[in-house]
Amino acid sequence: MKKKYVSRTIKILSFALAAFLIMTVTQVRGDHNKIRLDGFYMEEKNSLDVVLLGASEVYTAFSSAFAYDEYGFTSYPYAIEANYIDLFESQIKEIRNNQTPKVLLIEMNGALYDDKMKDKDAKLRRFTDSMPFSQNKIDTVNQFGNEEDKLSYYFPWIMYHGSKSAIGRFPDNIALHLRGNSALKGVSGKSKSVYKGKIIDVEGDTSKKDLPAETEEKLRSFLQYCKDNKLENVVFAKFPHRITKKKFYKRFQMGNTMGEIIKEYGFDYLDFENNCKDVGLDYKEDFYNDDHMNIYGQQKFTKYLGKILVDKYGVEKSKLSEENKARWDASAEYIQLYYEYFEKCHKEGKDTQLYETCGLMWELDNMKKQKKA
Repeated sequence: MKKKYVSRTIKILSFALAAFLIMTVTQVRGDHNKIRLDGFYMEEKNSLDVVLLGASEVYTAFSSAFAYDEYGFTSYPYAIEANYIDLFESQIKEIRNNQTPKVLLIEMNGALYDDKMKDKDAKLRRFTDSMPFSQNKIDTVNQFGNEEDKLSYYFPWIMYHGSKSAIGRFPDNIALHLRGNSALKGVSGKSKSVYKGKIIDVEGDTSKKDLPAETEEKLRSFLQYCKDNKLENVVFAKFPHRITKKKFYKRFQMGNTMGEIIKEYGFDYLDFENNCKDVGLDYKEDFYNDDHMNIYGQQKFTKYLGKILVDKYGVEKSKLSEENKARWDASAEYIQLYYEYFEKCHKEGKDTQLYETCGLMWELDNMKKQKKA
């Protein structure tokens, strides 16, 4: 009787564990944010020369695999859609717990969001869903999470159980983990060129507008954190935007004010908004909306910023283990196929956001086979 009881208990526990594991794998938020951050944690420890922190400007404007192909250094975007400054300290801790980059480049558009951009719980989950369990995760959830939903930050399937988007995207997450690294290094892009309205010329414009009191307070608090923690590898930046509306021009002016405050704390600030001509960007052809470059702008900007990282900040060609070099060389090959596939989509009139999904990787692998045939 005792043996039967033990056997039954083991079966129940085994079933419960299997169900828990299935839920953990399948009932997760499945999108480019999840793929990107999971990919960061798969990078070989202390192997990245540059880490880029920020929001969607980062992973649409800069391609780490393309930069590696051009300059030989490794980098990765620790970036989520609509990332905002409140989370930057926690994200820096995550980066420093895994990597020792020569340059930590922080794109600062997330410091200027208005209240409409602050659906904070959704943005928090884009971050915490990929965070390994740690004291930093506990502190982050305690500081920013909803009190009544705290358990769901540690077990995301509680939040996403039954979600069609989660069920539909879990194969992408599984494929990433089976591959063991992000082949496209977190990049996302579109090929379409969308141009509406009159462009406001801001080349060389240094006009300023005061920051809202709360915005300036958060900015100064974050800068003081960087200074107190002696983050000497930090470089701040504002990536290119196309300015067609008064509200965007107001944000641009606040960006100029922000740049002055950043310099006040002794940090470098790279302003790419008022020198797009130097980058070689065409406002009509290289953006898919006012805030984001398309893949044509992405390639131009990656080359431009990559050269600055090499020439000004001394980022050198990476010295990688044999296994890691093979991964990065494969990523360099994949990113060229990625751009070729975009060209094909563009010619066919397709406009889609492409990132590292099962379907896209299947297409790229087929292209690779055809080239070798």
